[in-house]
Amino acid sequence: MKSVLVRRAGGPDVLEVVDMPVPEPGPGEVRVSVRAIGVNYADVMGRKAIHRSIRPPPIVIGCEASGVIDACGSGVDPARLNERVGVYSPFGGAYAEALTVPQQYALPLPAKMPFEEAAAFTHVFLTAHEALNGVAPLRKGTTVLVTAAAGGLGGALIQLVQAAEAQIIAAVGSEAKRQLLATRGLASVIDYGKTDLTSAVLAATGGRGVDLAIETVGGDLFQQAQRALAPLGRIVIAGMAGGKEAPVDLAALLDRSATCTTLNLSVVFAHRPDRIRSVWSDLTRLYEAGKLQPRIGHRFKLQDAAEAHRLLESRASTDKILLLS
Repeated sequence: MKSVLVRRAGGPDVLEVVDMPVPEPGPGEVRVSVRAIGVNYADVMGRKAIHRSIRPPPIVIGCEASGVIDACGSGVDPARLNERVGVYSPFGGAYAEALTVPQQYALPLPAKMPFEEAAAFTHVFLTAHEALNGVAPLRKGTTVLVTAAAGGLGGALIQLVQAAEAQIIAAVGSEAKRQLLATRGLASVIDYGKTDLTSAVLAATGGRGVDLAIETVGGDLFQQAQRALAPLGRIVIAGMAGGKEAPVDLAALLDRSATCTTLNLSVVFAHRPDRIRSVWSDLTRLYEAGKLQPRIGHRFKLQDAAEAHRLLESRASTDKILLLS
């Protein structure tokens, strides 16, 4: 089978398409014949060997895919054969024509969800849901700031905020992305590429700030986001796509009696599987009701994974990037 192997850490050029044996599922595992693959910034960090939860090279990278279960290991109900699934794989392996995962990491798809949509849904909507609801349920009327709002995770966050009838302030890094979100009906979109995020958020909220900020970039932008919190607000570190750590300012938080939390979805999967099943049920129900719709911005062939990574790192992409096997 074709796989994308990283033998050593580096730039997109280290992504090597190779032939590998088709894996066999071990006890409690399923093998998934892959139809579509979601490209995430975690894959870039894995390629660079800087992701805290992804083992270093050599590794077949990729944490999100969709496909059909075509083999079951011992201890797995054989009725799962031929089941259509979305896959979250913090172990890597998704950039391939097949992968094996523990059976609880292969989640049943709604009957009418296409594979491409599933590969743009599984990881990002689970992450978005936990970022918004992991500490406490998102309440109607809550004001939520989302950075990198034009990307795959940003789009999932926006839709879930809207589904909860909360208020969204979207923040993006270019005028083109600001215009894109404005054409989709968002009333409050900030271009932090040309304005201070803190000042813009405070202006948009009458000086109060936001109740919840979901921050995925890190570095200076995180600092600006935490200074934009309302009293008793909360900021969630859900990524560091900018490559710099999120410098938590305890004084800024203490001034507002605000809090900072973190999200690592792989830890939630490993230690709260019952919650994942419950959340997945809620998300697929919202999808079937037409309240959630993954947006796909770019499609590449599996052998063009390097081009997909170049696009993602250019910051010019919008919505979800897919690889098609």
